[in-house]
Amino acid sequence: MSIETTKKTSTRTYGGLSESERVVERRERFLDAGLEIFGTLGIRGATVRALCKAAGLTERYFYESFADTDALFCAVYNRQLDRHRDYFMSHLPELPAELQGRIKRSLELSLNWMRDERVVRVLFIEGMAGSAQVSTMYHNSLQQQAMATAQLIRLDNPTITLSDEVLLQIAQAINGAYASLVAQWMRSGYATSLDIMVEGCGLIVRGIMSELLAHS
Repeated sequence: MSIETTKKTSTRTYGGLSESERVVERRERFLDAGLEIFGTLGIRGATVRALCKAAGLTERYFYESFADTDALFCAVYNRQLDRHRDYFMSHLPELPAELQGRIKRSLELSLNWMRDERVVRVLFIEGMAGSAQVSTMYHNSLQQQAMATAQLIRLDNPTITLSDEVLLQIAQAINGAYASLVAQWMRSGYATSLDIMVEGCGLIVRGIMSELLAHS
């Protein structure tokens, strides 16, 4: 096929969308389907057939964007992580200046986002049950999240004298405790009220922050 012919094909439109736009649209449908299937059946219960059925597309289009179900899971995971981060960052201007109020409001925002069972399963549970590819992605992500948390603590409290290495360990502990609490909350059917979750998590974070500030 000539370069000229290739260019003509890439600009062909269907129903008002170019071919490249339709590829993006189909990929988005699989990402939505992935959240549903991985978030309900789990990564081990997900099949290409089930994902295609949920997306309303054929296997041909699945392999157009993803090598396998592991690749789709990684994409779904990162998409949900990005959405949670963007949601939280969009509310940063409204956070109180006072530390306790800031912790409380931050937890309210984050925990409210986690009242979607599918999101919790994808972000905190299914990554530990996947293949080597998924496991590597998941643990690298946890490390990056801990580094980001440590940086936020340092920026918010520049007088803390602890080393970056120690602060990273503390950030991992905070994130790990949060993930465990959220996973148990989801598995209980969200039986505990949001207010109680915020209060409990808040006590943990405030206790850690109190100790950190003692090293200023």
